[in-house]
Amino acid sequence: MRNLTPAEEDKVRNLVRRSPAFIGMRVAVHNEHVAVLAPEELEVGLGPVFNAVADAPPAEWPTLVDECLTWILRALTDGSPELDGPTEALLSRVYARLRPIAGSPTQWWTYAREVAPGLLMVLALDHPHHISILTDEQVSRHGHDRLLEAGLDNLCTQLPDTFAMSDEVYIVSGGDYVASAALVLPWVIESATGVDGINDMDNGALVAMPDHNTLIFHPITTASRLHHALTETATLTAERHNEAENPLSAYVHWWQPGTGYLEAVAHAAPDDSTIGADVVTSYPPAFMDLLTNLAAEQH
Repeated sequence: MRNLTPAEEDKVRNLVRRSPAFIGMRVAVHNEHVAVLAPEELEVGLGPVFNAVADAPPAEWPTLVDECLTWILRALTDGSPELDGPTEALLSRVYARLRPIAGSPTQWWTYAREVAPGLLMVLALDHPHHISILTDEQVSRHGHDRLLEAGLDNLCTQLPDTFAMSDEVYIVSGGDYVASAALVLPWVIESATGVDGINDMDNGALVAMPDHNTLIFHPITTASRLHHALTETATLTAERHNEAENPLSAYVHWWQPGTGYLEAVAHAAPDDSTIGADVVTSYPPAFMDLLTNLAAEQH
């Protein structure tokens, strides 16, 4: 089997973009794979597609590409028989998951609530090679509250044992559910710092989720540290978000104990991606009060 030339690979990618195999899906075609972003999250390697056309006449390539993609998608997605079985069989594989509203088929997920500007909390079923978002019908069948409880509990198993740190900004990188651990941030803070994430975090924390694999946070303690952490978190988030294949949010959020919504407070200025770049802020009144109180404590 011969290797395709760069020009031939580009031709195949163009055929992939137009393939009817992806009808009803939102996809992003990259050099070596296709990221399916909705309605399920899949990654389809292009190696088998390149191989399928390598020794065939170019006139046959459109048909071969469509057939190969259809076969791969069927192998990845065919059947979730566990959804027809007892709920107990699902609970260890269900995760609460952050998902951008933009580009998502939200009519299938009316159970999902907005937990940050432009971000939904959905329920996902983890498969060996892909992630499927549960539909309204599936959630209703198995019980929203029970699935959500399991989904939040399971997030607590998804963080690495060590956390990178820059000053007092924590950077967590890992698997597909790391950013969604923002939904259990008190547990994350306690795991990383040893501080009780609920009872000893009256000021809350800065938190950012630039892509599914990255979580950035800073427990808020003093005004001077907060201002530095805000700038660094915003610029780090912009870097990760701009480079991400599956971005989540470019914003820095404020998490407050006892609330179920992450307020957006800042983001890096457009086209700035270096530490110290300009930061655009948009503080809600409660965050302004926090800044005032922290500043008063330092004097």
